[in-house]
Amino acid sequence: MNSTVRNACIVRDWPTAEKVLNIDIDIDANDHIAYANRAFVMARKSKWDQAFQDAFQSVNIQPSLVGHISKGIALCGKKQVAAARISFDLASMYTNRDPMTNHFLFLIKAGNIFSNILNMLHCGFQAIALFNANEHQEAMLRVGELAACPNVDHVACRTVEAYLRVQLGNMALNGGRHNEAVEHFTAAANASTFFYRMQIHLTYDEFVALFGWNLKSLWYTANQKQCYALFRAGSYRAAFESYQSMMDKIDEDTKDGLRVWFTVRSKYALFPVEMVRSQRAVTRIVRNIKALK
Repeated sequence: MNSTVRNACIVRDWPTAEKVLNIDIDIDANDHIAYANRAFVMARKSKWDQAFQDAFQSVNIQPSLVGHISKGIALCGKKQVAAARISFDLASMYTNRDPMTNHFLFLIKAGNIFSNILNMLHCGFQAIALFNANEHQEAMLRVGELAACPNVDHVACRTVEAYLRVQLGNMALNGGRHNEAVEHFTAAANASTFFYRMQIHLTYDEFVALFGWNLKSLWYTANQKQCYALFRAGSYRAAFESYQSMMDKIDEDTKDGLRVWFTVRSKYALFPVEMVRSQRAVTRIVRNIKALK
């Protein structure tokens, strides 16, 4: 994927991405890479039928790693998980037995990446694709298995783990399963310690280009969500400790925003009808917040 298409995908400029790839295909109707890349663009737009058609055309012209990956992602989007697994398995035949390539393909298969460092992306796509097809448990198992392998990019693994855990936490929180949400957000926060202060949105921009992930604020989001979930679960002391831990790590420009967020969210978390009796806890927390100013 050339820089023009990649940058267009990162900023969601689909017309530009499609225009460039359409020109490439018009110039060479047998450009299997262009078809695969256009399949990725269609997948970002959730146009799964078109994504599958382009991926199928890519593989039909010339089977390749990127072709089978794009086909696997499209099949996951169409909820054809069994067929997607076959595509990812076929993709592994084109990794030149490079372990780093296999690791990243494994990650894709677990949740749904293609770039100039494709030789590091094989396993990651598998995990992401499965996650996006609602195969959450299998996806997280794959990420965990990969993280335990030797010679693996642990930061990449933890990035995928943190992002997917945040999604699971959001689902649990929206479903009123507050303790479960705490577990997921805590796992995400723990995983994020591997890339704290790292510019992972630049190192792993494939996740941004192909899946639209917001990696720039992943550490902040994981820890902030953990803090809020702790409040909703009634773990007020732990929530306050989580907040203090964040305040110790972030820069001065960010502290004011977090302080305001925490004050508002703590009151909102404690004042639903079923928790009205916790007003004294709010008073104590707000007093502690003011003391930190």
